[in-house]
Amino acid sequence: MVLLTISIYFLMGMFLQERQDNQLQHQLQEVLQEKSDETGEDSSGDSLTQIDAGILALHEENPDCIGWITIEGTRIDYPVMHRPGDKNYYLHRDFNGEYSANGCLYLAEECVPGDSDNLIIYGHHMNSGKMFADLEKYKDKGFYEEHPTILFRTIWGNEQYQIFVAFTTPVYTGNDFDYYSFIKAGTVEDYKKFVASVKEKSLYQTGTTAKYRDKLLTLSTCEYSQKNGRMVLVAKKNNGKE
Repeated sequence: MVLLTISIYFLMGMFLQERQDNQLQHQLQEVLQEKSDETGEDSSGDSLTQIDAGILALHEENPDCIGWITIEGTRIDYPVMHRPGDKNYYLHRDFNGEYSANGCLYLAEECVPGDSDNLIIYGHHMNSGKMFADLEKYKDKGFYEEHPTILFRTIWGNEQYQIFVAFTTPVYTGNDFDYYSFIKAGTVEDYKKFVASVKEKSLYQTGTTAKYRDKLLTLSTCEYSQKNGRMVLVAKKNNGKE
């Protein structure tokens, strides 16, 4: 009876936490949508550099919110947090800084938007399908071909990225492929070596690549077919007009 009571207690706690997370996500999406029509545009008229008023409103609510990432055809539609100097702060915290098993999507602390060659965003692979769980679908080339782009709306402008690599890899093995260490290329060769390395590990060929000075976006989550596995997408920024 005691074990049953404890089990019910924990299940109720999980249920309430999920409901709270769902309500918060809905509220954040409402703010984003309500303000999106107020989007301004810079003098160049380039739609890819538009500043989304919805993102700015979320940034005002919490300055750690630097953007919102969306991949059409998936459940990936979340704010992205960035808290330099406070490693993994949003690993188990929600938008408001309260405890959440889901955590938030967050930009690696070492990344410097506008300067880094590669922005790395981490997120949990939740059994519920939330956060970055749908990255798993990119193991299938057919799914990639139908969903090849990532929209990253940020406080510095709207950005679109073209996925060119999808791979899995173990970490913390003592002999890792340390994709997570590439943030700023020291030389042209460093950049080319990273691109060649991720393409070599890719689960399939996409027919797309990146060249030096292309800004990169890396999405990373847990992958459970191997010990300490990671599922990783690497994408390059599209610099043309939408």
